[in-house]
Amino acid sequence: MRGPDSLGRGWWRRNVWGLVAVLPTMALMLAAAGYSDLEFWQRGKPQVVRPAADGVAEFAGLRMRVAELAPATDLKRGGDRPFVVPDSMTAWRVVLDVEGPTDLGPDEVIYCDISIEDTAGNRYGDQPRELSSARTPLGNCNPENSPVPAGSGRYQTVAHFVTPRGVEIAAVRVFFGGVDQTRYVRFDR
Repeated sequence: MRGPDSLGRGWWRRNVWGLVAVLPTMALMLAAAGYSDLEFWQRGKPQVVRPAADGVAEFAGLRMRVAELAPATDLKRGGDRPFVVPDSMTAWRVVLDVEGPTDLGPDEVIYCDISIEDTAGNRYGDQPRELSSARTPLGNCNPENSPVPAGSGRYQTVAHFVTPRGVEIAAVRVFFGGVDQTRYVRFDR
């Protein structure tokens, strides 16, 4: 640190304008970082898209509704042998009726991630390990996995879940991560 300059000013007086400029710059930097964190947080908390009064939700170029949400008691393993779920668990089946464009190429097919939510807010994903030896289709909104031919643009997607016995299902959630990561469709039961 040097002494006073030729005008007798010390370090503080020589650098006062630089210090005045640093404070607003620091405030702007902190605000920008906070905005970035807020944007990241909002992406982490997607917004809910609710279906219309008739139960049909329009999202990602598709129209869909829950056709069935019920315990899956008729699961099979290879050779049409029955698949038995452990006594402490319940297997669930969700069937979505989907209507969408039929002229999509293989690279344009919209995939979804289906989950169920219980009344306590716990979520359960499709294709759990407990059902790995059962023959269950992939519930991913792809028309090729549908048990109903998709020639008319209407098809079904079927997803299977496992919850502890006694759990009450509150909602079905459909997330289209490749299309929109900021929203998801929620069908309340």
